[in-house]
Amino acid sequence: MTHRFESEAAEPPRTVIFHRFHPKASGPARPHFETDAEPTANETPADEASATASDDTLSDRFVFGTSPQPVSSQPVSLGSAPQESCTDIDVSDIVVSPEPDLHSTATKHRQHARRSDPVRHGLVMLVTVLVMLAAARYVLPGIVEEIRYAQHRGQLRAEFEVAGEGLKNVSLDTLSQAYQMVNAAAGPSVVHIDIHRTAHEAIAHHDVPGAPAILISDQGSGVVVDADGYILTNRHVVAGSDQISVTLSDGRTVDAMIIGTDELTDLAVLKVNADRLMPIPWGDSERIRVGSPVWAIGSPFGLDRTVTFGILSGKHRVVRAKDRYQDFMQSDVAVNPGNSGGPLVDSRGTLIGINTAIVGDTYQGVSFAIPSGIAKKIYLQLREKGSIERGWLGVSLVEVPDDRLQSRNHRIRGAMIAALADQSSGAARAGLKSGDLVISLDDQKVRDVDHLMQLIGNAMAGTAIHLSVIRDGQPLEFDVLLGRRPPPLDLR
Repeated sequence: MTHRFESEAAEPPRTVIFHRFHPKASGPARPHFETDAEPTANETPADEASATASDDTLSDRFVFGTSPQPVSSQPVSLGSAPQESCTDIDVSDIVVSPEPDLHSTATKHRQHARRSDPVRHGLVMLVTVLVMLAAARYVLPGIVEEIRYAQHRGQLRAEFEVAGEGLKNVSLDTLSQAYQMVNAAAGPSVVHIDIHRTAHEAIAHHDVPGAPAILISDQGSGVVVDADGYILTNRHVVAGSDQISVTLSDGRTVDAMIIGTDELTDLAVLKVNADRLMPIPWGDSERIRVGSPVWAIGSPFGLDRTVTFGILSGKHRVVRAKDRYQDFMQSDVAVNPGNSGGPLVDSRGTLIGINTAIVGDTYQGVSFAIPSGIAKKIYLQLREKGSIERGWLGVSLVEVPDDRLQSRNHRIRGAMIAALADQSSGAARAGLKSGDLVISLDDQKVRDVDHLMQLIGNAMAGTAIHLSVIRDGQPLEFDVLLGRRPPPLDLR
């Protein structure tokens, strides 16, 4: 470490002037020094003796004027010295001040620095702790949030880059070809349905006597699901009709008859006598994922075989209408009056739903379709029996009360039995009681009352089901034989 001593560095060099005096006084002649500093009072002959002892090195220590000059035995002239001239001087008699001890001074500074080190270290530690506390209070949460944001942003960035690379390999021509191929695969199976109804005289002419009957026409869509001439459509499309005609994809128009209808699912099966039909393949409505592309084909406003495109927006949407509790698929496909009964297809052209309802009178971006998984079961039963004999548990159901929603830190989901219809019902014979909480049916967890009603409704009369129940906090298992649902009543 380099130390600078301001006291020594700031002291100006001394100017030494030598005068030769004539021997006017007694005693031996000796040189006299005049400097820019006053002589000290404690100079002694001993000091002079010690000065003369090192005359071999003194010639290097004199400073003349403001710059160092070598000492010579020749006469030296310094400025304008008054009246005397300098001659040879015996340097053995010169007295100078001793040179400052720089090493001793540096040692003192180091010792002082060592004594001040503990205080300095304590202050540094205190400041460090205060800074760390401030960082933990104000800075650290921001850093943590920044790290989380960086991780999330990194994930989004990776997805963005993957999507960008994927889109580079997809052209509009490819998408256009995909739409065309879907239409080519599913389009030949779609039919246009015309319905003719005879209006009642009292409705048509407000009780005007002798007024003739008025024929009312309506229209909808359907899809061929079997080469033998079976067509699936909505019940509300053909309900109350006196005459039904179907226009096939090849332009032929044939009459159709109703095989069976189901009010709860709003499905109907028609039969035409025609050959060379092209049935649509069944798809899997359970496996298709939300966000997948879907297409609707039908006859909105009478525009035959119109194709619209969208995505699957949601699944398991419950829409109540009177005593009907239905499980729908939601999409943003443009569906308008006339699309009812037409198919909703996936990218392979397979049937995943039957377009049934929209929100509002016209398309608003929210439309509903009956899942193909439900539609296929209903179709098979209507084709075989002409009607649906739904199962009946024989109980009244209510939602789980708030005080029973939580049990052992787990949320309980299911449907509670409020009352038994009668002692002859399947539930009563199996031993179920009021207050029992049904949590699963055939190992399928029950979400709520609507879900349990759908599960029971999908099971036919005479089917044996397995129920998991919680009674007074204890799990119980029951095997129940479903009865036949009474048509006029809604006893659930």
